[in-house]
Amino acid sequence: MSDSLYELLRRCHRVELEALATHLKIREQDLGLSKLARRIDQRLRQMGGHGIVNILTRGGEGPPWSDIVMRLCRKAGVASNDDIGVMEHGLMEHWVTTTWSSLTTEQQNSAWDELGLPRPMSDAGEPDLDLSQAPTGTLMAHMGDINPVFALPFLPFLGPIGTLLYVGRPRDDQLLPAVLEVARLRQLARHRITIGVVGSPSCGKDAGIRALFGIDSGNIDPVAGSTSTVAITKLPNASALYVVNTPGLGDVIEAVTEEARQVLDLVDVYIYVVNAQGGVQTREKADYDDVVSRGRPVLAVINKIDTLRERDRERYLADARIKLNAPEDAFLAAAFDPLPALSDSPIGIAPIREWLHGQLRLMGKDESELKALS
Repeated sequence: MSDSLYELLRRCHRVELEALATHLKIREQDLGLSKLARRIDQRLRQMGGHGIVNILTRGGEGPPWSDIVMRLCRKAGVASNDDIGVMEHGLMEHWVTTTWSSLTTEQQNSAWDELGLPRPMSDAGEPDLDLSQAPTGTLMAHMGDINPVFALPFLPFLGPIGTLLYVGRPRDDQLLPAVLEVARLRQLARHRITIGVVGSPSCGKDAGIRALFGIDSGNIDPVAGSTSTVAITKLPNASALYVVNTPGLGDVIEAVTEEARQVLDLVDVYIYVVNAQGGVQTREKADYDDVVSRGRPVLAVINKIDTLRERDRERYLADARIKLNAPEDAFLAAAFDPLPALSDSPIGIAPIREWLHGQLRLMGKDESELKALS
């Protein structure tokens, strides 16, 4: 399995994969997100390799996704690169420069409108290639005729071996539209930031969302796909920044819908909130471990630290960190809604935002989206 392609597909919303599934003739109705992502990954890699080679040397699996994209780049005369996203984008540019100009003005305007991207075009009359906000599947819908460099001419092969070689060839004419859609999904994933705020009831998650992001989760309707136990909210001042609010995972993960579990799979970083008044209980430890096991960066935040006597705070925090087994550089204290006598504004917010900025930069997330965290 190609980890880079599979992981990218798994981090997309399920509806965003429907165009690829249709293009690849995959029956996706009864497949969950992970299984659908795996099926698309396998189909694309099988399509990108020679059928006979796949069977004889790869156990039926195709070559790695990076090898497929690199081969297409060589075939199109596009410079190869160690960055798979750069190569995919290069193929997209190749399509634009070789195919877009061959469309009539009416066809260009129609495609431009359906892509949902703002005018004007570039000085060369070509579409803006930042397609992270384009509706799903529109690239494949407007591919038009594939550039001849990707179409293999029929050759008069001699004998059954020649026929097998021709029939088993990589299907580049079908593969290229999918590559462009993968490039679009990669741009979308790079722009989108999803922050999970997790913790037991009454730990202060809602107050934390209000203090960190300036939104009142009680007064904002969650976006489509939310449930009563897992809610995802788009920040009003960002184009692709989302906050997921969920109670402890241990109690709800089996009860929530498949749709809600997919939301949890999209989280980039987690903030795990513990109520200082209750301390780290068995449930908190189990939920924290559950979040850590997902392989995403996790920041443990002890909230309501203002309610503890000052002389006890240092000892309490040391004990809490040991019980959670949290790294020192991913463990902070805060008071999202402090006692009015102590402060009229949240305490400890700046270090949390700094940690978020650092983790998201390491992931290569779009800096423009981070402005909403300032």
